[in-house]
Amino acid sequence: MENFRWPAWIRENRVVAMISGGLITLVLLIWAVSSFVARLQGPAAMPKSRLGVEVIGFYQNNVKGSGTPGSRASFDAHARQLTQVSPLWYSVSPTGSVTDTGYDASLVAAAHARQIKVVPLFVNAGGRSNVLLSATMRTRAAKNIESVVRADHLDGASIDFELLKPQSRTDLSLFIRDLFRNLKPLHKIVAVSVFPLKGLSTSVNGAYDYKALAAHADYLVIMAYDHHYSGGPPGPVAPYAWVKENVVQAVHAAPKNRLVLAIGMYGYDWVNNGRAGAAPTVADVTAKAMAKSYGVPIRYIASESQNTFTYTKNGTSHVVWFMGDRSAKARLALARQYHLRGIALWRLGMEDPGFWKNVP
Repeated sequence: MENFRWPAWIRENRVVAMISGGLITLVLLIWAVSSFVARLQGPAAMPKSRLGVEVIGFYQNNVKGSGTPGSRASFDAHARQLTQVSPLWYSVSPTGSVTDTGYDASLVAAAHARQIKVVPLFVNAGGRSNVLLSATMRTRAAKNIESVVRADHLDGASIDFELLKPQSRTDLSLFIRDLFRNLKPLHKIVAVSVFPLKGLSTSVNGAYDYKALAAHADYLVIMAYDHHYSGGPPGPVAPYAWVKENVVQAVHAAPKNRLVLAIGMYGYDWVNNGRAGAAPTVADVTAKAMAKSYGVPIRYIASESQNTFTYTKNGTSHVVWFMGDRSAKARLALARQYHLRGIALWRLGMEDPGFWKNVP
């Protein structure tokens, strides 16, 4: 080898070749590090709307006899204004099994054709006990959710485990950590619905550790509605001061870019006696027509940023409180004011069509 000589073209270009090789090595190293960091931090952020925030539409299939419209028509009409759709399609049992309650491949295809991510809701079929009773159940549930996400060509999972016991606080955070570890290598989204921190009993919101959950989720969805609810006394469903107070509390508990403000596009119809009682849901899209049918005016209560009207049916006075376009716009402005990641609409098909003029 001592008499070996490089060919002339290599001798003449060896420096260039060495530099080029070094640059290629550097690029490959940067790519490898970036891929590793991406796995730690999760997938790249979803594209934002022209508002500068993400717009997530919760979605429900048509349900005959429900009295409220399904979501498909609204999705088709406003797809260009959405960044993500989150359908109510799966439930998780206390044993960790996952049940398909309405998967629709046509919606997945339509969303992906428009570059809209599909991150469905997984709700707790077992109520307060759910899947958090043991590490085995948590691991099984996380693995089964991962399998569904893979098989159904989904972009992630949005966990909506409600009314958990406060004692489940650590277990819920660990479950989200386990799910994060399963889905992050696939570059999938992990989201968690949480109850507001203020104005609710700890029996309702005690299981939700915002800081711990945000550490292993792309975002948390603050369900800032049902301050007054069916079964309770009449009143504004999402009073503005209460919503704002909870946004302020949330940004102190978790990073702003991991918080999404959910807006409830509905209200309730109570018997107007000031007492607690069951109240049918009234979608924003039908509230105005309902008031018109009874020949009564709708009042916008500025202090609550909510709409209300009263009417009489069969001699009984009723009172309806609902969101409406103007109120929803105020909450969109609140999300932008506090630089939150985005908004989520509960749900597509229930909103006043006028809302969409606020979303370019």
